[in-house]
Amino acid sequence: MKKAIIILTLILVSSISYGQSESLPNPEAYFSAIIVSDIESSITWYSNNFGFKVLNKIESEERGFKQANLKCGNILIELIELKSSVSRKSLLKNHPKKTKIDGFFKFGFLVSEFEKWVDHLKQAKVEFYGSVVTDNLSGKKMLLIKDPDGNRIQLFEK
Repeated sequence: MKKAIIILTLILVSSISYGQSESLPNPEAYFSAIIVSDIESSITWYSNNFGFKVLNKIESEERGFKQANLKCGNILIELIELKSSVSRKSLLKNHPKKTKIDGFFKFGFLVSEFEKWVDHLKQAKVEFYGSVVTDNLSGKKMLLIKDPDGNRIQLFEK
């Protein structure tokens, strides 16, 4: 009995120690990859509306893809046009309007001078998804927009 208590104590102590030694720093957002229907149109949209710059472009006709890597500040976006991709609209055409596909739903940007961003996006005729709302807890504003392929992007007031 004494031996069993000692073994259980050692297991408990080692599991507590293991959990504490395995704490890791929080990850930071690095990049997003987005499948698009027209890479040139998407490059123009992200460049004009958010100031992204093209780092490089790759095209492989035999593998059926085009790719562009864009950067704005610390944000990297990889745009990918695939011959084999299927649009969300065609997948959902026989489903109720609010049906969603598992997986990617939206991504967001934290922005200073929120109202200037709203004005800029309105002038650029970006498609808004709903209107500006204010979070009850933080008091900060947020907004959803759509890119040319209908991907949702949420802007959060800094």
